[in-house]
Amino acid sequence: MNILITAIGSMSADSVISSLNNLGHKIIGCDIYPKEFHAISKDCKKVYLAPLATDDNSYIKFLLDVIYINKINYLIPLTDPEVDVINKNRNKIEESGVIICMPNEEAILVARNKFTLFEKFKNDDNVPTINTYRNKDLKVYKGLFPCVAKPANGRSSEGLVFIYTREELDIFIRKDGYIIQEFIDGPLFTVDYVRNAETGNDFAIPREELLRTKNGAGITVKVKEDSQLQRLVSYIGNKLEVNGCINMEFIKHKRKFYLIDINPRFSAGVAFSSLTGYNMVESHLNCFSGKDILHPVKIKEQIMTKRYKEEIL
Repeated sequence: MNILITAIGSMSADSVISSLNNLGHKIIGCDIYPKEFHAISKDCKKVYLAPLATDDNSYIKFLLDVIYINKINYLIPLTDPEVDVINKNRNKIEESGVIICMPNEEAILVARNKFTLFEKFKNDDNVPTINTYRNKDLKVYKGLFPCVAKPANGRSSEGLVFIYTREELDIFIRKDGYIIQEFIDGPLFTVDYVRNAETGNDFAIPREELLRTKNGAGITVKVKEDSQLQRLVSYIGNKLEVNGCINMEFIKHKRKFYLIDINPRFSAGVAFSSLTGYNMVESHLNCFSGKDILHPVKIKEQIMTKRYKEEIL
């Protein structure tokens, strides 16, 4: 099959493209930076220079042109801005005959807005949530500090700020599009999760993030079974009727896992899941090609780390 992968410079791209190449697919890539900037370009049949996804019209026209020229069968976006614009223009893209490999429209709208996500589960006793306020609705300050301010539709910890005083909070109350969250502490967990909406079969691989970059990508993690967390993730995935692979983030606090984020795409660390012996990428594609996900595997507890390697292009 001919598969278009966006944002080949993103952290998940190497694992995604390698998996699809091993399955015998033809990979067409694109990115906002030239192909010479990315070693992974060598693993693509063609690479295109893409406009910014924030320019909706130009970006969608670009995708449609690449889809037509290369007879693309499947489209897999790897970053949130691309997921957002593709979600808004599903009909235009699907009219070209391509299959968009990402969750349903409603699941993406819930996942991509942190206040909407909180509203979805705040009254659900099965899902521990962190008290979240739209900044424009925040009237009472007492007992709120410390707290966290972040963009409602942000990604990769961009714009996240810890707040300790009313003066600091006043700054973010006046900023458009921000939410304020209660601060809780504890270890961070990311879960790669795949679900087939037709069969209902799903599988989750949790990892505790031991070292993270400033933009929230785990670089050293502990992968291990956790039945409590895996049941919670499965419950959330079924509530949202997820199809394909996504990732969820949690803080463990007083023996509970509090949902902090859902990313309707591959995680930056999806390669960690591959190292457990489970191919999330293949299962993801199966969900959109009439097949079921791969059979779950036993997860061995182990520490994994990400390694960077220099190459000459």
